[in-house]
Amino acid sequence: MLTSPTPLPISNIGQAFIVDFLRRQLPVTPIAKINLADALVALLFFDVVGASLLAIVGFRIYALPRGYDESQLWQSLASFLLAWAISTHLQELYSRRALSTGLRRLLARAVVAWAEAYGLLLLIGFTLGLLPDVPRPWLLGWAGSVLVWIGASRLAWRGYLSHQIGRGHCLERALVLAGSPQAAARAADKVERESRFHIRAAAVAALPGSPGAPTLDWVEEAVRTGLIDRIIVVRFSDAVGRTNALLRHLAQIAVDVTLVPDLEEVQAPILKVDRIGTLPTVDLDFRPLSPAQAAIKRGEDLVIAGLLLLGVLPLLAAVSIAIKLDSRGPVFFRQVRIGFNGRPFRVWKFRTMYADARDDNAVQQTSRQDRRVTGVGRFLRRTSIDELPQLFNVLTGDMAIVGPRPHARGMTAVGSPLHEVVADYGARHRLKPGITGWAQVNGCRGEVDSHEKLRRRVALDFEYIDNWSLGLDLWIILRTAALVAFDKNAY
Repeated sequence: MLTSPTPLPISNIGQAFIVDFLRRQLPVTPIAKINLADALVALLFFDVVGASLLAIVGFRIYALPRGYDESQLWQSLASFLLAWAISTHLQELYSRRALSTGLRRLLARAVVAWAEAYGLLLLIGFTLGLLPDVPRPWLLGWAGSVLVWIGASRLAWRGYLSHQIGRGHCLERALVLAGSPQAAARAADKVERESRFHIRAAAVAALPGSPGAPTLDWVEEAVRTGLIDRIIVVRFSDAVGRTNALLRHLAQIAVDVTLVPDLEEVQAPILKVDRIGTLPTVDLDFRPLSPAQAAIKRGEDLVIAGLLLLGVLPLLAAVSIAIKLDSRGPVFFRQVRIGFNGRPFRVWKFRTMYADARDDNAVQQTSRQDRRVTGVGRFLRRTSIDELPQLFNVLTGDMAIVGPRPHARGMTAVGSPLHEVVADYGARHRLKPGITGWAQVNGCRGEVDSHEKLRRRVALDFEYIDNWSLGLDLWIILRTAALVAFDKNAY
């Protein structure tokens, strides 16, 4: 439970004098601040020292008694530290933004950095011949223990952060300025809620130059006291002159300044503020992946689909024979589904229904104990083997390994077209459809027999699209593999 901001003790007469001066014009609440710089240094220290100790202890327990040269330990450790520096820089693992983000994103960044680091370790070590005789069991055990260590350190950090935020501490103390004190107070409440109370308002006021507002000198002095980390200016479109005067004044001191444009009525995700020449612009976040991220995801799809196809070719042949022996009709079932950017494509699946029960438009969804399903088809659907031919769709670029599941063109939810049930349903087509997805590993499989089920699936699809990462894809793939054997919603 959140409490009111914790006052910061005044430790000397000079600070008390400054606060007294400030309060002559406007109350400023001294709020206890979490030192994020110290947290970053501590986390880096624990990660590096922990990984090093795990390597040393593991090597001395496993490798030394078996006669391995200790130089292999130090060469491996040096290669790892270099790789860790590169991977954590790429993932911005020790950035302010990373530490203040949600737990799932924080863990995903850590997992991706860990995978990149050990990938680089192997590349550096074996390509340059630095690790010719390194014991593989020790290397695997070390990698696994480091993954657990960095995950535990981030769980501990999030627990500490949540505890401190709950006590009224914060990451940043803000002075919120608006056209009037009332507007500033409303904006401050919203800033605190939207930042999950990582930002707390130490003071609110009207813009300098407004009736009853503090002076420009007061704002400058408030920053210099160290009680304010950021100045947030909202609703400034009707007070451009006063805002410019304030910004000219603040340009002389080191302080973070945030302008919040009046875009509440614009119902779209904001990506960033940019410029076209000298013209300020606001970019909207409708393309979920950058070109680099799209290339990474496509590479992931090609590698995983290619390896899986090589591994399951005998299974595909056996299933094809079983389908032909079980019932007449083709081995494969092809159906038009809606794909990336709303483009239709034909999805490949093993046929699981009798040939005369074919339903190209999915007017009737498959239900539990559906009589249209063949004996072999029931087993294929239960184990999700019927989905394996979609690996060909992945290789051709129509689908991805992970993404929102593609729906048939004529599919309905309780008789209602899907886009009528969920107004922004089409936004799920901003990514390629997947063989598995975030919704599927969160219990959303089987028949969509209610509007609420559809809304939940689409909400989970949007959550995946908005939070995509390579680590999240790998997590979904691992969870899908586990669900194949235990999911009761597959039929």
